[in-house]
Amino acid sequence: MPNYEKSAGSGRRGPLRGTKLVEIAIPTCLVLVISIPVMIVEEDWHGRPMIDQGTHLWILPAILVAAAFLFGGALAGFRCPSSAVAHAVVAGTVALAVLVLGAMYRRLWFAHESVPHPVIRLWCLAIVGAFILSVIGSLFGRRLGAERF
Repeated sequence: MPNYEKSAGSGRRGPLRGTKLVEIAIPTCLVLVISIPVMIVEEDWHGRPMIDQGTHLWILPAILVAAAFLFGGALAGFRCPSSAVAHAVVAGTVALAVLVLGAMYRRLWFAHESVPHPVIRLWCLAIVGAFILSVIGSLFGRRLGAERF
């Protein structure tokens, strides 16, 4: 009689093995479609980024971008409830890379400005917050995705 027991080396090798690219691309695009226009306006508000102008007006775009990560995570969780968190983290990572690289490009090469240390600290806080919001959104989306079946 053949032995059907799996060996230790077989099985899944990672959380995203066999994942279709579209399962990550759609939530990533949702985040970017919302975030990029908001960040373009924020980065060029009256010729300078809102965050550098000494007012707290930059909080509004920050809330909109945070909501984009929450909705992107929710979409990832809804589309793939079984691997919601992994998809949300990958989608959030890709979106964050695009947004941070775009902001760095604009400041360093296009506007020839430096990045002040308080802004770097806020960016780091925003990166952590984006991951947390993506995971929270994925858990909410997973719950919604599981209820549809």
